[in-house]
Amino acid sequence: MKNLKRTYVNLCAGALIVFGFTSCEQKKEKTPVTEPVTAEITAPKQIVSVAQAKTMYDAYGERRVGLIEKYENELAPENKFDVARFGYYDYNTIKEYMNYIEQEAKKANVEISSLRFYFSNYPDKKTFEDGREIKHPKQNSFFIIPAVKDKNDREYGFYIREEDDGKNVPVLLTDNLEPKKDGEMDRMQSQESKSEASFIPTTPPAPFYAKNKSLVLNEANMVPPPYHED
Repeated sequence: MKNLKRTYVNLCAGALIVFGFTSCEQKKEKTPVTEPVTAEITAPKQIVSVAQAKTMYDAYGERRVGLIEKYENELAPENKFDVARFGYYDYNTIKEYMNYIEQEAKKANVEISSLRFYFSNYPDKKTFEDGREIKHPKQNSFFIIPAVKDKNDREYGFYIREEDDGKNVPVLLTDNLEPKKDGEMDRMQSQESKSEASFIPTTPPAPFYAKNKSLVLNEANMVPPPYHED
């Protein structure tokens, strides 16, 4: 009887040991983690070939560069004018800009519909009206401004006006960057009240510099820069 009990105890102990090893092995065998598959991004339909880009670049050189050089050199024949052929921002600047305008648009309860790239030219003077230095007078450039759509699906560039109560209001701009006339300026509808039509007060919008947030990106690196300045 004692032998039977001893055998029974030994069998139970052995079973516990085997079960323990089995449990440990099961714990060690973790389910493999499947990495999420990132869907490949399809090229936008606006992508063009390098050959087409080169054709357009050459056409600008043939049809525009000479005219600009002739005009500027006649104004200041003592200095050869160098025409800019491209401009650039570093990649992080573009990412920061996109994040910034999305943040400010959200505060004003509007949704950005597009980005406008405006051709521009630096005036022939040392500073702007606000005292900001003009590094390359007379040089061609460009700037970027976001646009939104009003309730009539008409698109406008815009900037943000901060009111006395801290509320952010989008101010619509015409295609030539003038604030819309009071009677024509539709209040941009918020995401919560798109179904309600309302209008911006008839008081004219504040000047660009007072309590306003500009969303215009400029100060790109233009190539080539002027090698001869007045």
